[in-house]
Amino acid sequence: MFSKIFFLTVLSLPIANAALDQVDQSTGRDIASVGGSRRTIIDLVKSGYYFSTLPMMKDYIVKNDRSLDGEMDSVLDTMLYHTGVRPFESLPFEVLKKSRSSNVRYILAKRLFKKGQNQDALNELNNIPGDHASYPFVANLKATIHSALNNHREAETQFKDCVRASERRINRVESLAMKNQLQTNRDFCIAGIARVHFATEDYKKADLGYLDISKDSFVWPEILFEEAWTSYYMKNYNRTLGKLVSYKAPIFDFVFKPEVEVLKALTFMKMCLYDDAKKTVDDFYSKLLNPSRDLRSFLIGRGKDYRYFYSLIADHEENRSAPLPVVDQILKSIRKEAAFIEMKSALLMAMGEYNKLSKNSNSKTNGILERNVKTVVDEYRSTIGAFVRAGLLSKYAELYSAFQGMSYIKLEVLAQRKERLYQTDVDQSGKRGDVKYIERNDKQYFWTFNGEFWADELGDYVFALGSEC
Repeated sequence: MFSKIFFLTVLSLPIANAALDQVDQSTGRDIASVGGSRRTIIDLVKSGYYFSTLPMMKDYIVKNDRSLDGEMDSVLDTMLYHTGVRPFESLPFEVLKKSRSSNVRYILAKRLFKKGQNQDALNELNNIPGDHASYPFVANLKATIHSALNNHREAETQFKDCVRASERRINRVESLAMKNQLQTNRDFCIAGIARVHFATEDYKKADLGYLDISKDSFVWPEILFEEAWTSYYMKNYNRTLGKLVSYKAPIFDFVFKPEVEVLKALTFMKMCLYDDAKKTVDDFYSKLLNPSRDLRSFLIGRGKDYRYFYSLIADHEENRSAPLPVVDQILKSIRKEAAFIEMKSALLMAMGEYNKLSKNSNSKTNGILERNVKTVVDEYRSTIGAFVRAGLLSKYAELYSAFQGMSYIKLEVLAQRKERLYQTDVDQSGKRGDVKYIERNDKQYFWTFNGEFWADELGDYVFALGSEC
């Protein structure tokens, strides 16, 4: 949990007073000017003042006409290790373009990709050496861009390179946080390989590729839905339904994914199980129609009040309920996202740095760094607030799209049920389910599912329904 009042959290960070004393005693150093001198930034970052020096580093990059030299690039590496790249993404585009630093190139490439300038983004990434600390993430971004350009073969090559680079780097870093980031990056790239096969309609390879992601991976809950779609396109509808039923397990109570119900209804319809499809649609409308309207009103009413949305997620982390149940459910989902966890971690470290500085009031430099870190904390809070708002808007868009899909299914089901009224050869026995309808290989076994959810079985369920088409 993190507090809305940022100075309440104290973390133990390796900050040395010697660096402040050195800056105070050195003549000719005015750290309030032009973002601080090169030497001052280096001394402070090496002493652990990552967040309070951050505004000075940004100012230095803006004012410096040349690319960063080797020592400054290394210092920026160290800073980014703790702060992430997000604080630097707000730098003016022209400033990023003039720098040849590998770190800045990566930040610039992300900006270019977001603007749709894919080839320009690749040009920047191609100039980053393979032994750079950021390379595993560079390879991921390159692969993602190639996928967007439909360069499927190159995308697969880059995703594989990302997997290898991530695994090499995992063995070299000591920080548990960085190991987790690299493992998540690797797993996203493994998923990327499967997605490439899916995009090229090689569904069998995609299906096997998704299995390379461990169930304890951070990305697996999302991948389960993609596996369900893969089974759907393989026309293994019982496997699709089995994948989707896993989302009903209590361990997935944080997942808010309206498309799950849409795919479920669509699958029943493909099997001509129109009563099941209708029930799925009706339940969806009953459960989410009014909450979706409430969510829309809520978002319109709050506008772009990022401080409010930051407070919303901070309260949620302190187990305070959100104004609406649907907002409460979406916040659970947002809190599990990798980007949110990264921002939250950085914010906590910045809070800890502020508390360390507040106990060191004898240094002349201290006051400047305190003001700096306060600014950084405020920026993180606003960024988190904007992220939360964007997440809520995204989920509302998913709801809107899901209702469109359900409307189509509802009309189609009505038409098909009407046609069935005139048929005389429909099976009325009421028997449902038989193992003969299950497609399996030699490593898969039958086990009766009676509503229990076991962790090692999640994602492996399969229905045994016969098609009525």
